[in-house]
Amino acid sequence: MPEDSTEQLARLWTKSQPIVASYILSLVPDHHRAEDILQQVAVVIVREFEQYDSSRPFLAWALGIARNLVLKSRRKYAKESSRCIFDIGVVERVEAAFLQHEDELSEFRQSLRDCLKQLRNRDLEVLRWRYVYNFAAQEVARKMGLTSGAVRVMLHRVRRFLRECVHRRMEASE
Repeated sequence: MPEDSTEQLARLWTKSQPIVASYILSLVPDHHRAEDILQQVAVVIVREFEQYDSSRPFLAWALGIARNLVLKSRRKYAKESSRCIFDIGVVERVEAAFLQHEDELSEFRQSLRDCLKQLRNRDLEVLRWRYVYNFAAQEVARKMGLTSGAVRVMLHRVRRFLRECVHRRMEASE
């Protein structure tokens, strides 16, 4: 890949990656599986970048690749589980929504990052156990030496703080 092509790819992927990651997570609730799919998307984008038509939006192209990999993963997962699997129409509507709100999503993610920086370590820890490692409140409580009720209250307060903080930041930027 020529040097200027590499730089172009890096710039485009850096801007689009958070949105592609959010898109995948909205369709694949298992954080680890979603990360695997995101990595697969990156590999395909690097491998296929020479065929990318720069007259079309990069994000749409990247989301199309993500959609295909999510659907492939869901077909495989459907064989292993009896969980409800979205049909292609739902996946396409989610993709359209992400494309329609690209700028707003980027602003939201930045606001959320800024708000997360304001949390105490213990609050970040409870979020990490619950949402990164996907543990139930009882498991988080056991790991942190708390009751499950205390964990649920902490999560409620932290989510409320983040919601209000992001809302304030987004209103201020309008």
